[in-house]
Amino acid sequence: MVTNTCLTDSMIYEFDAPFIFWTKVNNHKEIKDTIVPVIKMISDNDNATVTVDGSTTTYYHQKYSYFTNDMLEDIIWKPLEQMHEEKNISKPQGYNLDALWWNNYTSGGRTKVHKHERADWSGIYLLHLEEPNTTTFYSQYGEAPNSGYMNQHKVLNDAVEGDVIIFPSFMQHCGDVCTKNRIIVSFDVISEYERSPLVILN
Repeated sequence: MVTNTCLTDSMIYEFDAPFIFWTKVNNHKEIKDTIVPVIKMISDNDNATVTVDGSTTTYYHQKYSYFTNDMLEDIIWKPLEQMHEEKNISKPQGYNLDALWWNNYTSGGRTKVHKHERADWSGIYLLHLEEPNTTTFYSQYGEAPNSGYMNQHKVLNDAVEGDVIIFPSFMQHCGDVCTKNRIIVSFDVISEYERSPLVILN
């Protein structure tokens, strides 16, 4: 996007990203009432989970039968379509759900700063919160060579239980320390585009 800053010849070009989008998930109560008991049961009894930094998690590259297609429609696909429409960015020809996992945080639990290398879009569904959201995002330009004056971060405490947060996967983010139980569902989505066939020249 090109904008004229004032009545001069100066201009500013703004890229479409980065940005953080969040919206309400349809049928949140029904999804929560179904999924939270399952996650708590698995957290206590399943040796397939791991505990990292006070968070019991399945991590990713797994899919789970207790998430129905209707739930995924409400959690992922409808909000993703809404994001493209409201942000007015071009839609891909399709999407591929690359990863889905959950984290069940106890008091003191956190997730350290990271980004998602494999995907185009990532999301965090705030399934159960007992305190304000602690998800924090960082500017991708957070390593200024001479000073930290351009460093930026945003604690997304505007987002509440029942919201899903969607953002470009390259954005650095973390789950800051919580003091009460917090359960989130995270996902990675790859955009699909038609590719031109490979032409080999002799």
